[in-house]
Amino acid sequence: MISIFSQHYAEQKVERLQSLADNIYTTYNQVELEALRIEPVDPQILSQLSGRGFVNRDILETILGNLLELVAPGSHNAVPLSKQKPTFKGALEEMVDQLYAMVVQSFLAVGDASAAENAATEITFDFFQQLPKLKERAFWNRFASLKDPAVWDAYLNRQYKRKGPAGIIPADLDPKNLQTDRLAEVDVPELINRAIQERNPHAYNRLLTESGFRRAFDYQMQLVMSSYPGWRVLFYHDVANALATSEISPVPLLPRAISELGGRYYQADLHPETEIGDANFLDHTHRGITTGQTGVIGYGCVIYPCTLGGLSTKNQPRHPTIGNFVQISTDVGIFGRVDVSDRSIIGANTEIYGRIQFGGEVRIGSSVVIGTVKPDHHSSRQQVRPGMIRVGDQVRIGDGAVIENSLPLDLMIPDKAIIPTRSHVINDGLGHPRFVNA
Repeated sequence: MISIFSQHYAEQKVERLQSLADNIYTTYNQVELEALRIEPVDPQILSQLSGRGFVNRDILETILGNLLELVAPGSHNAVPLSKQKPTFKGALEEMVDQLYAMVVQSFLAVGDASAAENAATEITFDFFQQLPKLKERAFWNRFASLKDPAVWDAYLNRQYKRKGPAGIIPADLDPKNLQTDRLAEVDVPELINRAIQERNPHAYNRLLTESGFRRAFDYQMQLVMSSYPGWRVLFYHDVANALATSEISPVPLLPRAISELGGRYYQADLHPETEIGDANFLDHTHRGITTGQTGVIGYGCVIYPCTLGGLSTKNQPRHPTIGNFVQISTDVGIFGRVDVSDRSIIGANTEIYGRIQFGGEVRIGSSVVIGTVKPDHHSSRQQVRPGMIRVGDQVRIGDGAVIENSLPLDLMIPDKAIIPTRSHVINDGLGHPRFVNA
C-alpha cells in the first residue's frame, strides 16, 4: 500500500510546525488547554487511500469533531488521557496530519496527482494559520445564541428564583440585587447586538452580575456550547468555506462532503461557498435551513428554519443577499437575487422571490408574498422581463399582504410607507404602488 505521507511532507511539517504551534498557543487560556481533547487516528489507517482516493467518511467525522475541540475545547470529545498527546504541539501535529490526509486525498480523487502534495501541504498550514480567527468566530456564534430566551432554562431559573431545601439563598446571590423584573424589561437581543457591533461581550455579563446573576453568563455559554447545534453547523461551514475558497487552490470534493455531513447531523444545508458572517444564531436547525452557492449572509442575524434559494439554473449570482442583524422567521422562502438590508425582520411563512431590493429596517409581517411576476402574454412569443420591486427604508408590510410587479418598470415603495394587512399592491404603470384592495 502507498502512504500519502511523503518525505517531502514530513520535512515541510518539521520546518513549520513549531512556529505554527507558538502562534496558536497564545490564543488559549489554561482552562481551555486543560479541557482540550483531540482524538487520535491510527496513522496506518489515515495514510492509506480510500476507494478511489477520496476521504473515509468515518475519519472525516472524527476530524470535524477534533476541529470543534480546537475552537471550543471541551465541546465535543471525551478521550482517555492515555491517548492524549502530552503537549499542545503534539495535539496540533495530530490535527495537521489528519486534515492534510483529507485534503491530499481529495486532489487525488479527481486525478490531480501532480499538484496534490504541494497544494495540500500549503492549504493545510494556511488553514491552521486561520485557526485563531475561526476560534473567535465560533465564540461569537455561541454568544449570539444568548438571544434565545430559552438559555434561562429550568435549572438556571431554579438557582435564582427559589431558595434551597433549608431556605438558604445561593451564596453568590445578594437578595438586594435580585432584580428579575428589571432584567425582564431589558431588550436583551438588542444588548447582545450592541455587544456584537462593538465586539465586546462584557456589557451583557456586567448586566447579569449587577442584577444578581453572577454565574448565569458562564452557565448560558456552557449550555449553548454543549447543546445548541447552530454554532456547530456554522463552524462546519467555516471549515468547508475555507477549503472551498482557498486562495492557494480550491479543494475539490471535500468541502461538499463536509457540508453534507453538516446537513445530516444538523439539518442545515449550507453550501460551502455561501459567504456567511459571524455572530449569527441559527435556531431550530433540525427543521431545516438551506443556503445557496452564491448567497451572502451578514453578521448578527437570527435565522429560523427557512430556504434562501435560487431561481435561475445558470452559473451566475442567483441567491439572496442578507444584511447584518436581520431576522428571518420560520418557514420563510427567499428565492433569487433578493437583497435584504440591515436590521430588517421577515415574518413567518412569508415568500419573497424575483428581483427585490429592500431598504434598511423593513418590517414584513407573516404570510406575506412579494414577487416579480412574468406577464402572461399568450399572444406574444417574446418574454417581457418584469422590473424590480424596490422597497424603501423603514417600510412596514402587514400580515398577508401581496406585492407584485409584472410590468417592465420598477415598482417603488417609498421610505416609511405602510402596506396594510391583507392588501394587494401592484405597479400603477408609472412605477408607483396601486392598491387593488385594502
